[in-house]
Amino acid sequence: MTSPVLGINFGTHDSAAALVLQGRVLAAVEEERLTRDKHTKAFPTEAIKACLDQVGLEPGEIDDVALFVDPRLQAMLAPANLWHAFPDSLGSLRSDVDKYLRRRRLPAQVRERGLLHPDVRITPVAHHRAHAASAYLTSPFDDALVVTLDGRGEYETACIYDGRDGHLRKLHSVIYPHSFGYLYSMLTRYLGFQPQNDEYKVMGLAAYGSTKVVSNISQLATVDGSGRLRLNLSYFDHHRRPSSHRRLFSPALVDLLGPPREPDEEINDRHRDVAHGAQVLLEKLVLRFLRYARKLTPHRRLCLAGGVALNCVLNQRIVESGLFDEVYVQPAAGDPGASVGAALLVADASEREAWRHALHGPELSDNDVERAVQHLPALGYRVTPVADPAERAAELLAAGKVLGWAQGRTEFGPRALGARSILAPAQDGAVVERINALIKRRELFRPLAPAVLAEHGDAYFRLHAAGRYVYPYMLATADVIPAQRGTVSAVVHVDGTARVQTVERAASPMFWDLIEQYRRRAGLPVVLNTSFNEADEPIVNAPADAVRTFVACGLDALVMGKIQVLPPAR
Repeated sequence: MTSPVLGINFGTHDSAAALVLQGRVLAAVEEERLTRDKHTKAFPTEAIKACLDQVGLEPGEIDDVALFVDPRLQAMLAPANLWHAFPDSLGSLRSDVDKYLRRRRLPAQVRERGLLHPDVRITPVAHHRAHAASAYLTSPFDDALVVTLDGRGEYETACIYDGRDGHLRKLHSVIYPHSFGYLYSMLTRYLGFQPQNDEYKVMGLAAYGSTKVVSNISQLATVDGSGRLRLNLSYFDHHRRPSSHRRLFSPALVDLLGPPREPDEEINDRHRDVAHGAQVLLEKLVLRFLRYARKLTPHRRLCLAGGVALNCVLNQRIVESGLFDEVYVQPAAGDPGASVGAALLVADASEREAWRHALHGPELSDNDVERAVQHLPALGYRVTPVADPAERAAELLAAGKVLGWAQGRTEFGPRALGARSILAPAQDGAVVERINALIKRRELFRPLAPAVLAEHGDAYFRLHAAGRYVYPYMLATADVIPAQRGTVSAVVHVDGTARVQTVERAASPMFWDLIEQYRRRAGLPVVLNTSFNEADEPIVNAPADAVRTFVACGLDALVMGKIQVLPPAR
């Protein structure tokens, strides 16, 4: 049997590991799920161990490691920045060179960890090529246009590929310092949020804003007829200052939009308008880029990856644009997914396997569940076995409860898709404030998502055929049918949309069964589904994580494996 290839991502953000045998992904998990350090840059020791444990391998049995970047290409960062932004870019020259020197050390760091055998082969893969492979080689398409959009790889920030018969050919790229990702991250920082972490907050806030500053914000960037993204660099500083001293925006942006919001400052209408303008500009630019990409290849199918591909509102615009017959967004589209793409490229992917779900992480074990709950009875918690976890969870939801749900293998990627979820009735609008303010202690402007039985989705949401491979991963918003907005009020955003997850029986049988049993009791094939975590924490992974979060959040119940936990009787 051919040895699996280990793909790894570390040193920037969102460290992860993936194990691939030929074209099949055996396991994939983010390091943060295991160490509880959100967006960690650390070497993915625990993620590697978890992937190997999942398939019963020892570290010494790995012969090939695929890196998510090519350190040699990192040498192009400083020249690219100098070429496109001279003389301002002289200010970041040393920082750009330091990044190259650090990336050169990555292969040595893999060996120095001592986890793998010293003669392991290490193959660097260009970052955007890894992104592209993560989408194309896990997609159901033989031929597709493949587009990657993020902050920056080595020196590229967006790429267009022709995916054909299992092979990728690059057709076009955007070069640093011009970047779709940096544009949105800069405005994220301006709005008082944390770049590379809180962009989704800007996306949620955008729905509350008006068009007052759209014309001003449109001055920040353009995409021309040749597919060139050009930031108006006078409003940015990422190209001119060392990483440790960057604010991302320049004083010129303050002159254009007014003073930036401080992180603890109350959000006002101007901030909402800026968020709206940021979202509108991103959508306009990306759609122009995709129209240019369509000129380069006849494909009517699109594969999308990179951190920008996690913008669900943007993805709705793409799905509904008419540019493509089918769209697929890799469920771990950010940097964790690059570990999968790199491994697929190094492995023999001639018999690749299309993904039907994102459940590639560690599996819940009965022994770990029992150990995690054994101390709870002494604290007054009621712990009982359940014969049918889906049935019991459906009963609790039908009684109006908010519960933690943990079953099977964890999701790979940032969305809770029914393996590690907090669930609640979708028709109870009051539950939104309880979950946001009391349970997860997060901003009230952030929407909560619906999970709907796939066969009933069209009755509640305006789903487009082009999004059939996007909706299962909760990666695109969709308009809620007006007549149903009162029926599922807990999952309707202020703009009348919802970030939909369609649940297919073949892909997620237990979660599908839960929603079906709830439908039989409540008459509604939709439940509220949000990630099982406290504010600013990774989604839970192990049973001990689930118990700790259940207790801290004050949930009404926990259904984990074949165990039910209820709080102490009042």
